[in-house]
Amino acid sequence: MNVKDLLPPRSPDMHKGNRGRLLIVGGSERYTGAPALTALGALRSGAGVVTMLSLQNVCDVCAARLPEIVYCPEDDRFRWKELALAQKNIDALVIGPGLDRTIAAEIFTSRMWREWPKKILVDGDGLNALAVTKDDLKMRSDSVLTPHEGEAGRLLGLPPAAVHSDRPGAVRELSERWGCVVLKGHNTLVASGEKFAEIKHGGPELSVPGSGDVLSGCIGAFLAMGLEAFDAAVLGATVHGMAGDLLAKNGTDGVLASEIAHTLRKVIHDLRSGNAKA
Repeated sequence: MNVKDLLPPRSPDMHKGNRGRLLIVGGSERYTGAPALTALGALRSGAGVVTMLSLQNVCDVCAARLPEIVYCPEDDRFRWKELALAQKNIDALVIGPGLDRTIAAEIFTSRMWREWPKKILVDGDGLNALAVTKDDLKMRSDSVLTPHEGEAGRLLGLPPAAVHSDRPGAVRELSERWGCVVLKGHNTLVASGEKFAEIKHGGPELSVPGSGDVLSGCIGAFLAMGLEAFDAAVLGATVHGMAGDLLAKNGTDGVLASEIAHTLRKVIHDLRSGNAKA
């Protein structure tokens, strides 16, 4: 697969509305930065409109860093479902970055899995919520899950070491249960039904706090632009890995997640111009 061919076309008269509209739901008192990194990843991947639904204090912190986002602050998490479903012009949803492990998060995530009518990506504590409520949820063909080995283990009822010992088997089993799955780690794996891909880009420079949040924003942006789940996951994981490759030229230590996000723009430009090959 040539990932360059997956990049959405760009017409001279396009506007932000047809670049893809992404909603991000996440953040908590403990984790205020995660949804901001997801939003940054989405913007640097070319999303046109990014909206964040979170707690008031999370929105305040993020707004100081990213004034380009539309913010929907709400302190009552039990109202989040209604507010999220009210976003009529949204093309895709990312749920989970920094959401924290609470009963409210479990209830909200499971309800959105059932009722959100468009494409959905679940990451972070959204995955932990699915692991708790999984017996009541059905597979979605328009979904992407992005677990690391620990989260994959919780979804499968296995220790992380068991996932690590058979990563292809684990990602395929998760895909059969949930939909498209991105198993993060060295040589990230993507599975959706019979489709399977191994991402050869990226290395230890990506093993930093917030890197997965950026990846979720990147894949979420491509979902919002109209790509199907598997194509968006492969493209997002590839450009995220290629960003790591570029940053690793200056060393694999000390990379910041925000640097990964900012590098996505160059990677996508180089792919479009033919200056880079995946």
